[in-house]
Amino acid sequence: MHKLHRFLVDYDLSMLRALARNRGAELATNRQTEAADELAALLLDPVSVRTAQAKLSPEAREALAELQSAGGRMRAPRFARRFGQVRPVGPGRLEREALWQEPTNPAEELWYAGLIFRAFDQDEAGPGEFIFVPDDLRALLPEPQIEPPAFAVEMVPAPIRPPGDESALVRDLFVYLVYLQNHDVRPYADGRLGQRDLAALRRRMDDSGERRFAFLQHLARRMGFLERQGEFLRLDAAPVKRWLSATPDRQLAALQECWRDDPTWNDLCRVPSLACNQETPWANDPVATRQALLALLALCPMEGWWSVASFVAAVKDAHPDFQRPDGDYTSWYIRDAASGDYLSGFDSWNLVEGALIADLLGGPLCWLGVVDTEEGAVCLLTGAGARFLGLVAGDTAEPPAPPIVVLPDFHVEVPPPASLYTRFQLERFADPLSPATGSLRERGRPGPFRYRLDAGSLTRALSRGIQVEQVLAFLQQAGERPVPANVAGQLGLWAGRFGQVELEEVALLRVKSERVLKELSVLPETRHLLAKILSPTSALIRKRDLARLRKELRGLGYLLPEEPGSDSAGPG
Repeated sequence: MHKLHRFLVDYDLSMLRALARNRGAELATNRQTEAADELAALLLDPVSVRTAQAKLSPEAREALAELQSAGGRMRAPRFARRFGQVRPVGPGRLEREALWQEPTNPAEELWYAGLIFRAFDQDEAGPGEFIFVPDDLRALLPEPQIEPPAFAVEMVPAPIRPPGDESALVRDLFVYLVYLQNHDVRPYADGRLGQRDLAALRRRMDDSGERRFAFLQHLARRMGFLERQGEFLRLDAAPVKRWLSATPDRQLAALQECWRDDPTWNDLCRVPSLACNQETPWANDPVATRQALLALLALCPMEGWWSVASFVAAVKDAHPDFQRPDGDYTSWYIRDAASGDYLSGFDSWNLVEGALIADLLGGPLCWLGVVDTEEGAVCLLTGAGARFLGLVAGDTAEPPAPPIVVLPDFHVEVPPPASLYTRFQLERFADPLSPATGSLRERGRPGPFRYRLDAGSLTRALSRGIQVEQVLAFLQQAGERPVPANVAGQLGLWAGRFGQVELEEVALLRVKSERVLKELSVLPETRHLLAKILSPTSALIRKRDLARLRKELRGLGYLLPEEPGSDSAGPG
């Protein structure tokens, strides 16, 4: 409880006299403690309270009503933005100029009327300075007649184009998982993939933009799909299988919920127009920010397109502190990425908060299928978005996946609705085919996914320890019918010839002296790099070990001749 007397005991005599005089009274004592007691009785007199309230300007009444509606307490920075600040003055100036007679803003008017007070307190956002209407004083005030600010967005015409695809990120994550399953991927230390891997993924992904792909990679790590085994990225089978086996709605919902609850993905510091200095002691809360913004997004119409600019304006009007509940706009170290200028104060709201909202709508919320956007200017809440925001209940009904079809020409068809887990298993030993021109899938109607079995795709599976008997068993189980005899026979023939011939690209090491090769074959730096000794003066080197062997030979003092065609010219 925040009682009026608690605030008065901290005031000096000049402030106590100013409050009394503004209520039309004079204090009968010069002792501070007695004056505080006397003034508390005056300020809590019901007649005096009604008289003070009747004298308020419309702006001050609005400010008081806002405070009452907020439970009698509001963060001081937020209150000051709306209704002004109380000028700091000393006792002499206060009494000499009688500042209570000419307040400069609604805050000063309420302050000198003895209706609001200031103190430090704490809420869910942490400690800070608050403006209060004391509880015992608030009980004497009539209930405020204030309407909450309307959250309205501007409706706009729908863009002329097909609707967006809510599940594009699910498909691209599936492509990423399949690629990691079928290839030995060596990422850089910071997690980035090499150009060869990126080029292969781009050929199959719906959207291979750098920011979206980084987001997809992060979600895969966060959901426990990936693990680093030595220098390679490998899949963790159990969580991958659970996700692939879920219904399409749940697959997308899992990605949405992962992002919503993830404290390690900082949306603010990934806005392209902003540069966060995270080496300084400040921190934002990405999860609380998302929760606040998603609650506001749920206020938008479920049907029809609306402008992003109007949504940003509505947030600024109704809940400007959605990511700074303490109302502090001065302690975050954020710069404009183009100019390098620091963006501080509420005047930078559009450049920071506004930019974050627009980027979330055009970035993660669009990638996750929560909204559909057109050039970042207009938005539409999707069906998946309505489910994610809790505006509609339940997932959409999904019919069971039909069996796959293995054809005698070595093609495999997976009819819709296709199970991602079935396709994932199939891609271990079959190659996907691009939709043919004019196919049902290309014209927007659901046609089958098509794959082809051949010697190359089967070799990929056999090289990873999958037996041909497992391949045939899967095809029969998923197809609910026997595999065509010619297909089964040819797969068996290919498998029987697997490993009968080996072909490897190597280099030849030649030395002038047998002693040199003997030395290289026993030194720990080089012995493991010699694949096979052919003669006392020659050995085979695997191509992947060439660069390492050159380095070790230089370290041992063996100077190699320049390679033919190398450029040995110095600078200039």
